[in-house]
Amino acid sequence: MKLIGLEMKKIALTPYLLTSVLIPLAALALINLLAYVPQIDPTILATDPEMGTYAFLYVISFIINVTGFACMNTAMLGKVIMESYNDNYIPLTLSYPVSRKKVFWAKVLFCELFCGLGVFMGVLLTNSLFFVSESIFSLVTDTLSFATIVNQLPVIIVSIVLVISISLIALAIGWWRNSLPLAIVAAVVLCSILSNLVTVGGIEVVLAISGVLFLIGVLVVLTLTKKVMRLEA
Repeated sequence: MKLIGLEMKKIALTPYLLTSVLIPLAALALINLLAYVPQIDPTILATDPEMGTYAFLYVISFIINVTGFACMNTAMLGKVIMESYNDNYIPLTLSYPVSRKKVFWAKVLFCELFCGLGVFMGVLLTNSLFFVSESIFSLVTDTLSFATIVNQLPVIIVSIVLVISISLIALAIGWWRNSLPLAIVAAVVLCSILSNLVTVGGIEVVLAISGVLFLIGVLVVLTLTKKVMRLEA
């Protein structure tokens, strides 16, 4: 925990905190816009009735929040880890009187805890604010109930797993070429594939995919740990 506290002091968290607020606000704005579309063109519900359901809008909230926080997490991992182990900083990083494994894991845990909590609060905030706004002034023809929010809790847990897993996989890809932009592009591509799977196969498919990605994420951490142990100053 002390090492994680040191990482918090070393990083300027203001940009990440600001981004953590903007992501759910952007998701909320988008789902409100989508909820309002049938008011402008009612015929759209005839061709795509799913757009008039809360389930669809909450899936969009899920996709936007996961994508946003996965990309932010990848950028943070790149800043905290890739930069620490590049040619300029590696002598300092490896000179710590602490196990290399503990230092590396502290960096990973710091980023994952920050962004995991961020996506949890982001999805919860987006869905709760939308629930409140719909309770006051309803735009959706679907039936609104508190159970709708409760049913989203497993999805919120899945969003944490996905953000952690996708960012770790993207980090491995970026570190392979020593390129943070490549890592972020990889995160965007993985999230794009995920969003397509959600819209085509539903949340059940995402549950299965999240399990697979989590296992890959664990393997990535173990592989990168071995890489760090072999580094030389």
